[in-house]
Amino acid sequence: MSMDLHFVVQGLLLGMIAAVLVVGYNKFFIGKFVKALIAAEANHPAFAKSFDELNIKKNFLFRLALRNGGTLKKIVSELDGENIKYYIPEDKIYRAGRVYGGRDVDILMLAAIIVVLFLFFGIVLLYLPIFIDMVSNTFGVLL
Repeated sequence: MSMDLHFVVQGLLLGMIAAVLVVGYNKFFIGKFVKALIAAEANHPAFAKSFDELNIKKNFLFRLALRNGGTLKKIVSELDGENIKYYIPEDKIYRAGRVYGGRDVDILMLAAIIVVLFLFFGIVLLYLPIFIDMVSNTFGVLL
């Protein structure tokens, strides 16, 4: 197999792994926060909740997700004050559920998906040269 095709297959693998990690981050980590807001019915400034009230520890990843211009910031609104509180406006709850809700994702599921991707692409890298030779011999075309 040519090195160019080899690099394309490796790029596909890395891209799919990155996509799995992003989906996992959104569903597993950020989704926990969004689901907690929805469950607490924090859909109006009067019902806004802080991280402490939601029993969620705020860390660097939440600060990054809640930065101005971030995807989460477009869904979750913030009330400034002594203790910052958050809510999801009524008109954005459906979108929040679609983007961050759904089935729960855990670390084992993400790891299993990544292992399956490695196995699949390993098999592709192993057998693609054989397939290319077979097509070339059958149709008399150089691939």
